[in-house]
Amino acid sequence: MVEKIKNLLSDNFIRGTFVLTVVNFLGAVLNYAVHPILARRLTIPEYGDYQALLSFVAVFGIIAGVIGTTLTKEFSVLSSRPEEVEALRRKANQRLFFAGLIIFVLVFFASGLLNKLFKISHPAVLLIAALNLIYIFPLTVNRSVLTGMQKFSSLSLSSFIDSASRLLVVILLVVILPWQLIGASFALGLNSLLAFFFAIWQIKKLHLPSKAPNFSVSLKALYPYAWLVLWFTTLTQFFFNFDMLFVKSFFDQETAGLYGALLAIGRIIYFIGGAVPTVMFPVLASLRTDTSTRRYKVLLKSLGLMAILAIPTSAFIALFPEFTIRAVVGVKYLSITQYLPAFTLVMFLLTLLTVLSQYFLALSKRRGMVVLSIAAMAELFLMIFFHNTIWQVIISLGLSFGGASLALIVLFLLDWRYERKN
Repeated sequence: MVEKIKNLLSDNFIRGTFVLTVVNFLGAVLNYAVHPILARRLTIPEYGDYQALLSFVAVFGIIAGVIGTTLTKEFSVLSSRPEEVEALRRKANQRLFFAGLIIFVLVFFASGLLNKLFKISHPAVLLIAALNLIYIFPLTVNRSVLTGMQKFSSLSLSSFIDSASRLLVVILLVVILPWQLIGASFALGLNSLLAFFFAIWQIKKLHLPSKAPNFSVSLKALYPYAWLVLWFTTLTQFFFNFDMLFVKSFFDQETAGLYGALLAIGRIIYFIGGAVPTVMFPVLASLRTDTSTRRYKVLLKSLGLMAILAIPTSAFIALFPEFTIRAVVGVKYLSITQYLPAFTLVMFLLTLLTVLSQYFLALSKRRGMVVLSIAAMAELFLMIFFHNTIWQVIISLGLSFGGASLALIVLFLLDWRYERKN
């Protein structure tokens, strides 16, 4: 048995997934320790405000995700030439730090309008949560280096520090100092600051050369793929955040707070399975020009690992909804018990959709993005016309995610069949 485990862990893909899964799980525990605290310390409307802030900040993940994914692919290609990695990293850091400052200023001037749109009760909390714009893009660049060079241990520790910092800020500013929603917003604005400095330290440990002879750094060369990533990331962020923003805008504050609690529990499944595409992407990106069947085996291995992680988690939440609600968000949210089993299936389908779509993105296959676009339009259409109850929102999400996953599986099988014939 010990030898079998050693053989499994000798596979860099499985080892990287294992490390990221374990550390991400610990990080997820810390992340979800935040929700029971906030769900108990904040009123239900305030908790709805917090979830809206969380979704708003995550929208800027569209930008960070585009940057991170595009650079990860490039750093994967350059991983054998460390001097070129460092040249690209420095230039990207300089440009993106100033870009973050500009976006923060834009949010500052638009904060009044945004507060009205999302019905956020305190005028300052949106700006506090947006403080992470000042440093999040350089952090994204450095994490892209770690991912592209397959330094999964350093990457996972950076994510763990992220989660630990948020919990510490919540304990300090919400529990010890009862700042309530303001304290919770500081947890969003400052949670990645320690991870930012840790990532810099990890980059220094790589001892990347400072000069790259005969290498001209051009960020413009990355634009074509960046547009594809922007397309992909916009859609995935839409799938991940649109429902909360929609419910916050169209339902009363009490219902929005209850739906926020439902999301907090359901996303456990997504976060636990989320390590798989993180490891899969740089491996597939390096196989883009490979004409063998290795890339198909990588996806099948990824789907198997995702199933091992996500299915037991989904089953536990679906079979023991009341226990899960009491443990994660508290007894005042027990009214969402009826929705949780169905919502668990929705979040499993979203996790599956993420793994499948990352496969198409890593190989620059636009057909996958077309499928995601159709699914996003279907979700938007269904939710606009059918949103009288939470059940209708859940059914709309399930139909969109399930249909898109099935379509991507069909495309994958068609590609595989074509390659085998040729």
